[in-house]
Amino acid sequence: MAEPAINEPELLRQLAKGSEAAFSALYGHYHGSVYRFALHISGNCSTAEEVTQEVFMQLITNFKLYDPLKGSLAGYLLGIARNLTRRSISRNRFDLPLEEECFVGDESEPSSDLDLLEELSQSELLEYLHKAVLALPESYREVVVLCDLEEMSYPAAAEVLQCSTGTVASRLHRARTMLRTKLKGQGCAK
Repeated sequence: MAEPAINEPELLRQLAKGSEAAFSALYGHYHGSVYRFALHISGNCSTAEEVTQEVFMQLITNFKLYDPLKGSLAGYLLGIARNLTRRSISRNRFDLPLEEECFVGDESEPSSDLDLLEELSQSELLEYLHKAVLALPESYREVVVLCDLEEMSYPAAAEVLQCSTGTVASRLHRARTMLRTKLKGQGCAK
């Protein structure tokens, strides 16, 4: 969540008064992080969209529940996203995942066959990595998403996960070991 700083206390005061501009500023600042987190945890675009919408609906309707003394607004929003994503996964665990394309990529023409091969190799590696992360147990998947994909610090991840920084560090170590083993089995890592 390395985005430009915003004046959260002021925006929250304005949100309490019903300011659409304040909501838009908060939404613009945190939308991407909340969506990416839900997407990486669930592996499903529709779930990520629903969770993101619900997180911001809860911010609008229950903004008084946020206590800045307990942690950052980013941690609060990602905590809501975590709980909603878990509920959604639990509710839909028997549904078959649909193959979806969630990202719009650059569709420019490759300059040579070598570039095409390199692009294919990169996309295959990313596909293997994506599947390996989704296959991790939930507690390990969450810490990989927060620390490695969202580049959160251990203390910030601990705030979202409501655990100690030592727990974050040990889970991350174990998750990386599990990923390395899984990717070695696929022939993707040394």
